[in-house]
Amino acid sequence: MSTAAIAEVPRLDLRALHGRLGRVYHQPVRVHSFTNKRFTVNFRVPLDRLRAIVPPALQLDEIRDTGLGMLSMCACDFWVSRIGVLPIPPIRNNDMLCRVSVRIRKGENVYRAYYTLRSDSSSPLLGFFGRHFSHFRKQVSPFLRVDDGLVYSLECRAWDPLGRGKFSAVMASITKARPATTIFADVEEARQFVFDLDGSCGYSYERDMLSFQKIEYPPWDMYFCHEFQYDFPLIDYLKETYALPVEL
Repeated sequence: MSTAAIAEVPRLDLRALHGRLGRVYHQPVRVHSFTNKRFTVNFRVPLDRLRAIVPPALQLDEIRDTGLGMLSMCACDFWVSRIGVLPIPPIRNNDMLCRVSVRIRKGENVYRAYYTLRSDSSSPLLGFFGRHFSHFRKQVSPFLRVDDGLVYSLECRAWDPLGRGKFSAVMASITKARPATTIFADVEEARQFVFDLDGSCGYSYERDMLSFQKIEYPPWDMYFCHEFQYDFPLIDYLKETYALPVEL
């Protein structure tokens, strides 16, 4: 538990919380990237409780017919090679982001998407574009990364205590075998729910605007990680402030 970090943050209502975590803008261009590693820690939350942290304009995505939704923290390591039509020298970027699995309606269509509560990037360039031209509530923060083949760890050292986070994984523990704690039947069902999405979305309270961006994802080669550690102050804050009964 990140009790020291949580103690620094007052109780915020939903709009004030979203305002603190970052502003939402429209994303006019696509970013082309290659994912090196992506670890996602998924927390199950009853839908009626998860509703407390998501704007009413969004519909929560239910895991099968369980009455549960998904709150996730992602630790990402990827390369960006193009912004829109402009090729750039490859930039290695680390990201740590908090998201909720949702559905949104645009016209006649309903899309599965992830809604970002907070997102931190290590790259000043990508962070600048993300902060001003995306709905990811992007911030630029220093990161500490260890990637030695035995352990992969990522630490976000954001100025805001809610944006900080640590994750580490033992690489030898990554397999297709199903852990006893997961709600999913196997790795394929987990992949379909967590990663096979139509895109990403955001909501601006200031403009009462719901935005959606289609994303063409490559085929995901997904595994379960059986030995890992994490410390996510934002998850702890949401759990305590909004009485979310989160479960791995």
